[in-house]
Amino acid sequence: MIRFIFINKSNQLRAGWEILLAVAAMFVLKRICMLGLSLWTESGDGWARLFNGLGLYILFVVGFVVKVIRNKPLASIGLVRPDGKRLLTGFLSGALLLIAVIAIMLLLDIANLQGDWMHPHWGRIDPVDLFVVSILAGISEEVLCRGYIQQLLSSRLSPFWAMIIISAGFSLGHMINGGFTWISALNIALVSLVFSGVTFLTGNLYFAVAFHTAWNLFQGYVFGVPVSGHPVEGIYSMELQGANWLSGGSFGLEGSAITTLALGLVCAAMWIASRKKTSCRKEAVDDWHHSPLR
Repeated sequence: MIRFIFINKSNQLRAGWEILLAVAAMFVLKRICMLGLSLWTESGDGWARLFNGLGLYILFVVGFVVKVIRNKPLASIGLVRPDGKRLLTGFLSGALLLIAVIAIMLLLDIANLQGDWMHPHWGRIDPVDLFVVSILAGISEEVLCRGYIQQLLSSRLSPFWAMIIISAGFSLGHMINGGFTWISALNIALVSLVFSGVTFLTGNLYFAVAFHTAWNLFQGYVFGVPVSGHPVEGIYSMELQGANWLSGGSFGLEGSAITTLALGLVCAAMWIASRKKTSCRKEAVDDWHHSPLR
């Protein structure tokens, strides 16, 4: 009975326990590194802030599990040879979707620009904060969620259930952030479905990583609105006003019903694309079975 709790019918450690052990290893590694770091510097100083978040530890632990414990290439979790086209299209897609949400808010007078479009304040940018919140978060969260966990759950359950479980977990993981609401929960789940969907459709992580990075970058460091409840200063300053369910309040754009609509449309488009992809695969298999040359 105890063995059944931990080991599945294929004599493998159950996916839930494997994920919990990996996440625990990330927190333990962070604790050890932070303890060592505190012996020689203030953890909030300069680039030492890199060690405050989980990003670096996620990359190390996932890499160790895949390469050493599983003895598989990183390509098995979507880190194939860098794909410049998908990095570019992913970045542009994330940026354009975020800009579209901002444009709607400006038209509806929900957002208000403080200052002049022609005079961005480049001096406000904190390069360490930008790297941690946008770039490192975009890479590490996608490697963990859409790479390691999605691949694991897809192999044990199905891609559909993998996406649902990851989206629920991704949303719950943001509950401790300031200004979190039920709309925020829904939007975080939807954006997770977008990241999972494009990973499934493209077969690698690069589109999702670039999309995620651009989404965070343009929210915080261009328009100066909170990123998932994390206050950020950008080259522009955008004041969100009106009802919180429309503006997003202190959580930022990810707490807005306008973002819900935008992400919902993207999810619908990806669902249609996935149906077409599945249909094409089925037709190809049927054609092969009925081929006279078989």
